[in-house]
Amino acid sequence: MNSSGSFAAPILVVSLFAAVLPRVSIAQAASHPAPTAWRLPLRGAAEYERTCDAKSGVADTMAAARQVEAKDKVPDGLLPHLVPTPWLCQGELTADQRAVADEPRDLRDVLRALAFDLRLDGDVKLRFRRIVPFGDLVVTGKAAPAGTDGAQTFTFAVATEDPEVRPGEGKAALGRFIRPLCKHDAVGTVTIERTFDAAQGVVTKFRGEVSLAYEEKKGSCRRLLVSDAWTLKAVHQNQDADFRGDVRKAIESGAGWLQREFKDLGRKHLQDQADGERTYGSGRIALGLLTLLHAEVPHDDPVVVAAFDELRRRELVDSYSLGVALMALAEWYTAPGEADLLRSGQLAAPRERKLSEADKKLAGEWLAKLLQNIDTRSKPGYRMAFNYTAGARFDNSVNQYGLLGLYAASLCGLEISPTTWRATAAYQLDVAVPHEGRTLPLELTTYKELAAQAAAAGDAATRTRSAPVQVPTRGYAYHTPDRPAYGSMTAAGVGSLVISRFGLLRSGQNKADVMPKIDAGIQSGFAWLGAEFCVRNNPGYIDRADDNFYYYLYGLERTCELHGVALIHGRDWYYEGGLQILSRQQKNGAFASEHPRGLLFDATCFAVLFLKKAALPPVTGG
Repeated sequence: MNSSGSFAAPILVVSLFAAVLPRVSIAQAASHPAPTAWRLPLRGAAEYERTCDAKSGVADTMAAARQVEAKDKVPDGLLPHLVPTPWLCQGELTADQRAVADEPRDLRDVLRALAFDLRLDGDVKLRFRRIVPFGDLVVTGKAAPAGTDGAQTFTFAVATEDPEVRPGEGKAALGRFIRPLCKHDAVGTVTIERTFDAAQGVVTKFRGEVSLAYEEKKGSCRRLLVSDAWTLKAVHQNQDADFRGDVRKAIESGAGWLQREFKDLGRKHLQDQADGERTYGSGRIALGLLTLLHAEVPHDDPVVVAAFDELRRRELVDSYSLGVALMALAEWYTAPGEADLLRSGQLAAPRERKLSEADKKLAGEWLAKLLQNIDTRSKPGYRMAFNYTAGARFDNSVNQYGLLGLYAASLCGLEISPTTWRATAAYQLDVAVPHEGRTLPLELTTYKELAAQAAAAGDAATRTRSAPVQVPTRGYAYHTPDRPAYGSMTAAGVGSLVISRFGLLRSGQNKADVMPKIDAGIQSGFAWLGAEFCVRNNPGYIDRADDNFYYYLYGLERTCELHGVALIHGRDWYYEGGLQILSRQQKNGAFASEHPRGLLFDATCFAVLFLKKAALPPVTGG
């Protein structure tokens, strides 16, 4: 990438530590020697070209359905709208580098997991959990050893079983939230043809097909046929020149699409609702401006000037719109390169923004409105959380935007009382989902540590590391902690705690009695993100796996950047997430949404903000 270009893609330095959690079991025949392991570069990836297809057919009986020709469209709900990308990241592999560790949530990723599992030899039994709407998929059979050319073909039986309790999940939650989603008992087969190149340490190609038959309703059975074929294109080092160049182009193209959208501020999705209770149209204008500014579109660009003038004229009401508007205003006054200085440690804390008198007044008005939009069941002096407007409700999503608004207001020189920061932390700590006994030996690597590791790589053999401490894994649900946690809400909850911690530090409350609890809560949230780490979907609660994909990744980026985290449990969250996002950009610059009717505007903003690493590290004193 040409570093002199106007769109600078963020770059991470390669670190020395990687760890993954094995999540499947296999019974391997002792009569065959262990196959060779994958040999991908540390935190690098293998890129493939693919051809995939999915069809279905209907018959009167299960027996007939297993034989019916599959030539019809697949009904909604059987496969996610966004097709998983044809990549394998080194961080996804088990510790012995012989199989994919991350649990698939998609039948296409089941094929990938089988094709990339180098342990398949002899008697095989694998369980892929929570493949909705079928439940746990159990794959059984016998695999013959690979030929001398590395080619191997196997066909296994597939059947669904009742879902098992996962680590960190209680039996009551399994019955209440998971079993109702597993609607169909299915049987069928899966066939994999693959070739493994032992010299390169990589699967060079595979073709997989899974056929499942299930009773759709009484008197009607359906066959689902999913096929996928991958051919190796290249093996990449972590964040190589190709990746950085693709990021730069994606940011530029995405920003160009948003600029074209802003040429008509009368578009329906940029208008507020008639009832005036939620000003989401104005919030989208603010979100688009935040994105364009991070994408380094000049302040004097006519589209940006017009959009800011429109935003200043709008009457903002809800916490989401107010929070994002404050973020956009703070970014307008942010000096170039400040985030890089913070990550490197050259700058101890964010600089206070010097707003014009008019904008300082406007920011104060927005902040005053935001502080009124609280959950009225709480006591602001003790426990405080944000609602859309004042009312007896709470959710972790809107609450994070309230906290982001407070953070931006603080950067703009507006005073937030220490009591407010303490109260928001107290509320957030109370709504974490119980860990049910699950812990993780969490290791978070900061940017400063990453740089130090790279500098000391020459004497790596002489250095030692202390064992990571076991940390309880506590995620966040949308509303209350009696529901399953998932990725986007956990990122929101942890990010909110990080901001509350920043506020207390900025207020001189670094020794506040709540601070150890906040630190423990942040660690527990990151432990959940480490235990469930996945960027191919929204991890955790399977009912949310196919929703809010870009929102989750933007939340992950924001939380990691706010806390200065470069690696989660050895995984390069930015590189792995970036590979997923880049493949979903359309020719016009917009990013494909999770659902056919989803807004391209929101998806594109979140995608560009992730790629640009838009969150500004607050430097939390850690």
